[in-house]
Amino acid sequence: MHVGGNYNQNQNHGLFYMNGNNAASNKNANIGSRIHSISLTRSNNRRETVCGMVAAHLLVEICRYRDGLVHSLRGALESSLDSNGESILKRVNNLYGKMISDANIRQAIEDVNKSHRWYGNHKPNKTVMWIETTIDERVKDLRTIIEEGFDATEPTVKRRYDRNARKWRDIAEPRLWPDQYVHHILIQTLEPVMMRGMDNFCCGSIKKRGAHYGIKAVKKWMKNDRKGTRWCAEVDIYHFYEQLKPDVVMDRMRQLIKDHRVLDLVRRVLKYDVTIGAYFSQWFANTVLQPLDQIIRECGVSHYIRYMDNFTIFSNRKRTLLKAIKMIREWLETKGLRLKDNWQYFRTRKRYPNALGYRYGHTFTLIRKGRLLTIKRQVKSYFRQRGKVSVKFAQSLLSRLGGLRHCNASNIYARFVPGGLQKKLKNIVREHQRKEMALWSMCLEQYVEEAKRSRTSRLSALSTPI
Repeated sequence: MHVGGNYNQNQNHGLFYMNGNNAASNKNANIGSRIHSISLTRSNNRRETVCGMVAAHLLVEICRYRDGLVHSLRGALESSLDSNGESILKRVNNLYGKMISDANIRQAIEDVNKSHRWYGNHKPNKTVMWIETTIDERVKDLRTIIEEGFDATEPTVKRRYDRNARKWRDIAEPRLWPDQYVHHILIQTLEPVMMRGMDNFCCGSIKKRGAHYGIKAVKKWMKNDRKGTRWCAEVDIYHFYEQLKPDVVMDRMRQLIKDHRVLDLVRRVLKYDVTIGAYFSQWFANTVLQPLDQIIRECGVSHYIRYMDNFTIFSNRKRTLLKAIKMIREWLETKGLRLKDNWQYFRTRKRYPNALGYRYGHTFTLIRKGRLLTIKRQVKSYFRQRGKVSVKFAQSLLSRLGGLRHCNASNIYARFVPGGLQKKLKNIVREHQRKEMALWSMCLEQYVEEAKRSRTSRLSALSTPI
């Protein structure tokens, strides 16, 4: 079948015509055009996309997406996959001008300042004050830093205990000025490019794709597709951030980006590897795993969701899950990564899938025992302190109680959460935020006045004769 029509017999030819009555060996001249139609077919339990490809060649056939563009006389013109089996997207160019624009830099400054106005001991951050009061000059400084070649500073590494994962983590905190601002400037520019090939159920550190986005999806699959969720596999990557090398990230970014100046900035921010705590780390990590998401989809699994480096896969057959796990392991080995040894697969009829802090049945959802135990301890601590708790404690308990809305928790509310508790906690947080905003405005005004006085004194000292 050909697209474009047959222009040596009649007038029915051009971009929107399709010639379907000639074989591939037909000697008539047919004109190629853009995509005419898309359809889905199933072959050996695999879904294949069939479409007319774009080209200005004669005798362009409609072919499978994975086969690329096929010319009837010359054979395959190009392939949509590279030598490693990864899809090739058209690379994006001319990003540098957008990256150093005033609008992009100002947006990055606002985003960073929102979360860095206060130190841990609740003292105002004078660096943020300095930037907010002289934002026009700081925009020019950041542009100059990027143009002259950004030199990353070694981040400060702190060891913290993750209560949810129940393990210690090394958190790297990059320097505020100018490192974190440059990170936001870069990611804001690359976000549309990295989102272009993102899997629909790649969750974590992505706007509007948090934990609750994935929870809704898993609950829907378990409820509406019992056959497709008969088997489940839970897989995790061993020390993902520690083992992910900058060279692997750069290879992936070169597949997406053509602008060499933007690639140079990516290389510079990766000077101290992909670390937990840096703003760019989760974006680059998700981008590197995009080809793996596509490979898992092509294995024939029913449903699949990934939260950073945690994979939850559903299928109606055990063989399909084992095939997917084997392909995951082989792909990770090519990138210098490996799976954790505790990967597992099981029947959902005998054991509930465990993901994103919940356990899922076909007709119900339960919270994990560890999270429930933490809620019980915090509620008990709240009444032991007679409601006089810190703002940090109130925010933590509010967040955990909010998670009960996404599971069957009527008995938990009745037994452990007294009425009016959440309202009291919200009042504590609101009062703190109101005072914080007023205090920040006052501190900012004082800083501006001090800066004016110091500038006046310096000018008077310079003008005084010796």
